[in-house]
Amino acid sequence: MDKIRVAVLGATGMVGQYFLHLLHDHPFFQVAAVCASDARIGQLLGQVRPLHPAGIAPELAEMRFTSMDADAIAALEVQAAFSGLPAEIARTIEPALAGCGIHIFSNASAFRMDPAVPILIPEINHHHLALLPRQQHKGRIVTNANCTSTGLALSLAPLRELSIRRLIVASYQAVSGAGYPGVPALDISGNLIPWIEGEEGKVRQECNKIFGCIGAGGLEPAGWEVHAHCVRVPTLVGHLVSTHIELNREVTAAEVEECYSSFQTPVEVAGLPSAPVRPVLLTHEAGRPQPARDIEAGEPGRTSGMAVVVGRLEVSGSVIRQVNLANNLVRGAAGGSVLNAELALRAGLFSH
Repeated sequence: MDKIRVAVLGATGMVGQYFLHLLHDHPFFQVAAVCASDARIGQLLGQVRPLHPAGIAPELAEMRFTSMDADAIAALEVQAAFSGLPAEIARTIEPALAGCGIHIFSNASAFRMDPAVPILIPEINHHHLALLPRQQHKGRIVTNANCTSTGLALSLAPLRELSIRRLIVASYQAVSGAGYPGVPALDISGNLIPWIEGEEGKVRQECNKIFGCIGAGGLEPAGWEVHAHCVRVPTLVGHLVSTHIELNREVTAAEVEECYSSFQTPVEVAGLPSAPVRPVLLTHEAGRPQPARDIEAGEPGRTSGMAVVVGRLEVSGSVIRQVNLANNLVRGAAGGSVLNAELALRAGLFSH
């Protein structure tokens, strides 16, 4: 199979460079265009500041930045674009690209709550691809969730049949979640910032959409009551979320542990290059999960960082308490969108 030619939008940013790292040797996709601000047009990708620990792959370093113009990108025979753009820019360029027939796999929040756009986490809601025909443009827009919502949602996926009623969550979010240059050092060094603009609303809205059901009238949100506090902490990578889960019925610890131990990647997703065999890992080790020890959870290689680790599990009547950790740059951002594209390819989106 010939590889699908793709563009990376926002290739100088943190998420954009993680896209580049995950795509440069991908079995399905080939980076054919890199885009950033107009000031970058014509510059070599290898000249930008490297923001991924592995740097810019030599195979990509000689690529030159292309105009972020939909017609110019389409002229390069690009079939898909991976977007690491800020929401305000994505709101204009992503529909323009979709209008040219280019499929968008976006990390931006601009269209997450559009009723025709799925917030896709394949292990949870692969069937939400059924929303795509409701979109008006030839190309389709698929979003991933906010980096905090992603880890939280995956940690809840094994419990979805236990009749969740209310969530009370507190997130402890790494500075890399703010992108580059991110939070000023004098603000975050030796400090915590107990408010991140827009994050708490995203957690409330996105979890309900992710776990919603599709009916004749569209997607019906899950209807959970969600309360969230989001805190920026001086950790480089890894979003930790403390979660209090209230159910509509009582459960036992054995029942909850069985939910976690039996949860696996569904057959519709299994075997995709970026899909871990076990996307949610339960640990009983005291003091885990930790960003310093668990952000590479998943199998070695392409799925490293794609699994969520759950620990501190406590069950009391109708209440479950746990702590979950996700790699915000891999599972919560670039890796999540790459997995979405792999699923869309398997589902036949690129043959339309």
